Amino acid sequence: MNDRRQELLNSWASALDRAARVGALNDSKPIAIREIGIIAGPRAGALEIDAGFDAGRLLRSLAADDMALSRQFVPWAFIGQPAVYMQGRYIRVEAGWDDAQAQKSISVRQMNVRPNGSGHWLCGMNERGRAVVLHLSDNAPHFLVSGTTGSGKSVCLRSMVAQLSQRGDALVLIDGKFGEGLRGLEHLPGVVGPLAVDIDAARSALAWVVAEMVRRYEQGDTSADRLCVVIDEVQELISDPAIVEMIRRLSAQGRAAHVSIILATQHPTTKALGDDASIKRNVTGRIALRVSDYKASEVAIGQNSPRADWLLGAGDAYAVVPGQVQRVQIAYYDRREIERMLTAQPRIDEWPAFAAERMESQQAGQFVAHELAASLLCAATGAGRPTMVKRLEMRDGDRARRLYRMGREINDELEAAGAAVCLSGDGIHTGTGLSGVEIA
Repeated sequence: MNDRRQELLNSWASALDRAARVGALNDSKPIAIREIGIIAGPRAGALEIDAGFDAGRLLRSLAADDMALSRQFVPWAFIGQPAVYMQGRYIRVEAGWDDAQAQKSISVRQMNVRPNGSGHWLCGMNERGRAVVLHLSDNAPHFLVSGTTGSGKSVCLRSMVAQLSQRGDALVLIDGKFGEGLRGLEHLPGVVGPLAVDIDAARSALAWVVAEMVRRYEQGDTSADRLCVVIDEVQELISDPAIVEMIRRLSAQGRAAHVSIILATQHPTTKALGDDASIKRNVTGRIALRVSDYKASEVAIGQNSPRADWLLGAGDAYAVVPGQVQRVQIAYYDRREIERMLTAQPRIDEWPAFAAERMESQQAGQFVAHELAASLLCAATGAGRPTMVKRLEMRDGDRARRLYRMGREINDELEAAGAAVCLSGDGIHTGTGLSGVEIA
């Protein structure tokens, strides 16, 4: 640890501990702190405070009035917004280093770590100075990368794509802003087809990926090489219902076929991924760089804390996988090194034209359990739950209408067989038909 940073953190910890013990933080009520750990991250210093049963009182005191009192104890000219929140059983207090102490520039080469295996890449350096290697795994088969202008999103995404190419993964590249973020990377080894830079090309590229996923399932070829679909500025494409539906299918069904999607956006709003909640639910990996506000942070992180809108930009990020959140300084890939890798031609010169009727036939029978349950409930009650109504009102309402029609047909078949569907105010419950067959 840098000696100066360690000195500053020790001074901060001692001042907070003394103030808590004499009641200066909580209306003259002393708080006995058990332990304070110090963390000298690349971009921010942090304290992890164990206050036992007094944790709630201490947290409220430190957070009060926009941390007005807490700020007075930080012994350096911090930048950005300081933060305080619970992390496990510890209270975490953090403040950004000034330029003299910050470590903003960390390269992939400098870290000297080469992850092995498909779907692995070096994300960056965590607060303990260790390499953070992320992996397109069963727990996190898909990722969302969020960050506003100046956050380092493009650097992060290009580093990720270059490293996945080196791992031997196949890549499909789509850029919703006319190729601004990904241009040139179509010549990396492993790229399947041309960079898609508009809605028509994006439809065609995604249709090819969906067809490849279906082929893998139909032929039992689920051990095939990983196929990664990278979509930058996805918010520019979600106005197209066909694109939203194909992203939904890939996020819901791609994992077992070794098909992953990496979505990137400057504006991680609730509408940035379309109105289908299943996309947000299935994209469980997150790299959250600095975003514009609290609501964007909730989408970027997937929960209400920590706050990505308080990050410091230029590669300061949170890496999120199920069960773990790490603050990371993103490792960049040197532009000249990437240029030396641009030696290949895409395997496909032009994406096959998008055919809506072919996609419709592929979708038949691809509804998931909760959708079929909703359609049956809708048919049995003659009303339907709010999400079904919303789907009917959306531009891609054809899917909802087919679901509703299927629900009516299932209901009719059950009634014809003498079976009953038992309903209450909260959904479908187990019932027994006249034939004694149990239905859930």
